[in-house]
Amino acid sequence: MDSLLSNAVLSIEIGVEDFRSRDPRRLVSAVRNVQAGILLLCKEKLRRLSPPSSDEVLIKARILPGLDAAGELAFRGHGEKTVDEQQIVERFGQLGIRLDWGPLRKLTAHRNVLEHYRFSGSREELREVVAQSATMIRRLFDVLGMDPAEELEGDCWEFLLENEAVFQEELARCRSSTQTIRWRSPTMARAAATDLVCAVCRSELVELEDPDDVDQESARLKCRACPMTFPAKGQIWPTLVQHFGRDLNEAATQGGMPPVLKCRACGEVAVVVDEGVCAVCGMGGYELRCEVCNEVLTDEDRGQGDSRCLQHLDAEIALFSRDRHPPPD
Repeated sequence: MDSLLSNAVLSIEIGVEDFRSRDPRRLVSAVRNVQAGILLLCKEKLRRLSPPSSDEVLIKARILPGLDAAGELAFRGHGEKTVDEQQIVERFGQLGIRLDWGPLRKLTAHRNVLEHYRFSGSREELREVVAQSATMIRRLFDVLGMDPAEELEGDCWEFLLENEAVFQEELARCRSSTQTIRWRSPTMARAAATDLVCAVCRSELVELEDPDDVDQESARLKCRACPMTFPAKGQIWPTLVQHFGRDLNEAATQGGMPPVLKCRACGEVAVVVDEGVCAVCGMGGYELRCEVCNEVLTDEDRGQGDSRCLQHLDAEIALFSRDRHPPPD
C-alpha cells in the first residue's frame, strides 16, 4: 500500500479508536486523526492523478513551469510542502471531482476549537461530526476505486457506519419535526428542510421543542447536540442566507439581483425577492427598484437577472462595448 494511503487508513483507524474511548482527553486526538485521514485520502487521489516525472505536482503547494526532455512546457511540483485544505478543495474542483466538503469543514472547525480553546460542547456534537465524516470517507474511497470495508479494519468501518446510520435516523426525525412549523414564507419552509441548524453549535440535529407550538412567532427549537433551545424565528435569516449562499455570493461579486434583501421594517435580510414578502415579519408589497434611478423594476427588467432597469443595463453594455471597440480616428 502506498505510504499516503497507508497513513490515511492508519489515521482514520486511530481516530475512531480514540473516539470510542471514554477518556475525554482523547477527543482532540480523535478529531485530529480523522481529519488528517480525510486530507491524506484527498492527497492520495491527487498523487495518482499527477503525471509521471512531475514530482507529484498535484499534491505540492508550489507548482513551477519548466521544459521536459523534449523541450515541451511541463509543470513540476516544487519543495516539500504539500497542499493545504483550501488548495485541495480548489484542485478537486479544477479536476472536476465533486465532493461535499461540509463534513471536512466541520471537522476542521472543531479541531481548531479543541486545539486552541477549551471545548465547552458535548460529546454528541463531536459524534455528529465523526458520523458525517463516514459519508465523505466512503466517497473518497469510491473516487480511489477502493472499498473502505476492505481497507479499514472491520470494527473501525462498522463503527463509522453505525454512527452514520444513527445520525441519519435522528436527522430525519428532527427535520420531520421542524417541517410542521407554519413558516410565513414557502421558501423558508423549503430552506428549513436542508439548511436549518443550531444557533449555538451549528448542529443539524434541531427539533421542535413543543410539538403543539408550530407558529413561527412562538415556536422554539431544541438542539439534540448541545442541547440549547432558541426561538425558531431567530433562525429564519441565517437559514435563508445559508440556503441562498451561492446566489448571494454571485450577486455580490458579479452583480445582479440578490435572492433576498434587507427588510425595511424589521431590518433582517429576509425579504424573498420572488415572493416580495419578508419571511420574518411578514411585511409585503415590496417593489424592486433600479439601483441607479430608483424606478420600479418591471417584469421585463427583472427577467434580466440584474438590479438595474433595462435602460441602465443597456447603457452599461453599450459603454463596455465602446471601451472594448473604440471608433476609428
